[in-house]
Amino acid sequence: MSAPRRRFSKLFIAIGFAAGGCVLVEPPADLPASQPTRPIILHGSVVPGTSAVLGTFPAKFIVPVEITPVTASFEWAAFIDYNPRTGEGQVGSTYVSTFEPATTEDGVRLLEVSINPISISPPLDINGCHVIEVVVALQFVSDTDPHTPAPPGGDVVQWFYNPGGDMRGCPVADAGIDASVVGDEGSEDGEGGSP
Repeated sequence: MSAPRRRFSKLFIAIGFAAGGCVLVEPPADLPASQPTRPIILHGSVVPGTSAVLGTFPAKFIVPVEITPVTASFEWAAFIDYNPRTGEGQVGSTYVSTFEPATTEDGVRLLEVSINPISISPPLDINGCHVIEVVVALQFVSDTDPHTPAPPGGDVVQWFYNPGGDMRGCPVADAGIDASVVGDEGSEDGEGGSP
């Protein structure tokens, strides 16, 4: 190949690279913002733990919550002896947790929930059985129903409290069966056999 042809080929290649480089000069398009996922309570890390009945009423409950992105806000509410029929049992109001570096570590936000059983109205009788709940959600269905998370959902953690440290003396759900007609053997005729 002659020298002029080689120079022409190199010039053609250089022009081709320069033209292709112009396309790469445009900045990439912005990625769509990710929507927050539902907050998830790390049940194995709550304090006090939920694997045993509480025998003393704690001054505060620590609830670690994982949310993505970590800067997203979410709502939470606390309940004692929540009654789904009447909506009673809420302690205080609905709160909003916003991102603060001091309360966030490795993408997990720590909620410190203080419940003073004497200051609730009416004051809580701490000599009996109680169920304590903390519910988290991006948003609740409504201000009048802060126990039900709106989509994409939420999470709940429960503690059982009894000063005896066990469930003795606590009410038990009866599953709609009238105990007066159930005999010792579990059949309704009391004989343990067929009617």
